[in-house]
Amino acid sequence: MRVCAATVLGIAGVLAVLVAGPVRADPTAEQVRKVREAVSPSTVIVSFNIERDDGEKMDARLLGVVVGEGGLVMFSSAAIPSQFPITQFRDFRVVVTKGNDLQELDAEYLGKDDQSQVAFLKVTAAGAPALPVLAFDEKAKVDIGDPVVSFDNLGEPDGYARAMQLGRVAARIEQPVVTYLCTGDLGLPGTPVLTLDGKVVGIVGFVRLNRGTNARPKFGVLKVIWPVERFIERVKNPPMGGKIVKHPWLGVQTLTPVTKDLAEYFKLGDRRGVVVGQIIEKSPAAKAGLKAEDVILALNGKNITGTEGQLVENFGNDIRQRKIDEEITLEVWRAGKTEQVKVTLAQQPKGAAEADRYREKKFGLTVRELVLEDCVSRELPSEETGVVVAFLDPAGWAQDAGLQPGDIIKKVQDKDTPTLEAFKKLFGDEVAKKPKEIVMFVLRGKKDTQLVRIEPRWDAAEKPKAPETPAAPETPKAPEGK
Repeated sequence: MRVCAATVLGIAGVLAVLVAGPVRADPTAEQVRKVREAVSPSTVIVSFNIERDDGEKMDARLLGVVVGEGGLVMFSSAAIPSQFPITQFRDFRVVVTKGNDLQELDAEYLGKDDQSQVAFLKVTAAGAPALPVLAFDEKAKVDIGDPVVSFDNLGEPDGYARAMQLGRVAARIEQPVVTYLCTGDLGLPGTPVLTLDGKVVGIVGFVRLNRGTNARPKFGVLKVIWPVERFIERVKNPPMGGKIVKHPWLGVQTLTPVTKDLAEYFKLGDRRGVVVGQIIEKSPAAKAGLKAEDVILALNGKNITGTEGQLVENFGNDIRQRKIDEEITLEVWRAGKTEQVKVTLAQQPKGAAEADRYREKKFGLTVRELVLEDCVSRELPSEETGVVVAFLDPAGWAQDAGLQPGDIIKKVQDKDTPTLEAFKKLFGDEVAKKPKEIVMFVLRGKKDTQLVRIEPRWDAAEKPKAPETPAAPETPKAPEGK
């Protein structure tokens, strides 16, 4: 094939210009580097252990942010799951990185707020260095198309080096709360999200959405920009003493959305809302006279709106944004007409993670207080008594006998155990007798009563362990030749 000489010379000329000419700097890359340099010193590694009842430990390490003087550190509340009592979260530390050097500082867990999606530590190590505080910009806003930067980190072998995530705001989600979707991966939950000019506009959070209908739900959890306004009050007033921050509670267990068909049936026109199902006994809703099958159309004069899949979430979020002891007015459709129902919101009841616990090591059994959520979830009366099986050691006496997590122990040796204190005394007295068996009556599921016989292996438990044979001394290795 013949090639024109002019063409060859033209290509060579272009290549010469490309090679000799200066490489243009990427302004976005430079901005990202500046953000990383400015913010990285205010990020730390939060480290702690979760210890199960049988002593097995799970190690957790995640990125946190210094948000206050004196070493106040914020991280994602999702790292402290509510199925574990706070007493099982131990050895809190803050790992400060400087190049390849890692410094571990003892810290105290202060508490969490699942509504705001944040938890807090405070550095307690004597002589700890002053950590630079990251300031959140309450006035900064983002819009669709804006570039944003978030953080991730590499593992311990790489000195927890900070990794940057660059994306763009892709969508604004209005309900159940205002959040922002981004292109790409936003990074680790609880870590800061910044604009390219260094303004901190939020943290990485989660939002639960139902993109389907009530009949065909399509639930999903999306990673989003959680705006500063959602958690800034908690930064200013963090919890103390390992507490879970409480929020207002209405006391309605089941709600369903008003579909188009229901709206037509009730002759509501274009109005939407939620239908009340189970009302919890002695709750604010019960005291206010709210009834099953009531249709809640508005809260404090504001209509309940949203897609069918989001109506319940939107209403629940509105309740949670209120204050404890606040009086609200619900517009309710009842018996063919609207009524105004005033409700004084109360504090959330004690949850399973806050319940007192008791462990009997020989039996491999941990029980806890019965709390209201146990009764509600299993459709039991609120005055139900007993203790809940919280944990069973694998192959322990209690598990081998057929006891199951979630069982409510009603009786031991035919004697009632209405409270945790009653169970501790009764069970302790029986253990001291070393009986051949301990018989329990338990409530399993909603209505199923079971009899469980535990046959303790007292001889095996008390038999002294044989002394271990000393290990042979290690044979010295010959020096390696050069």
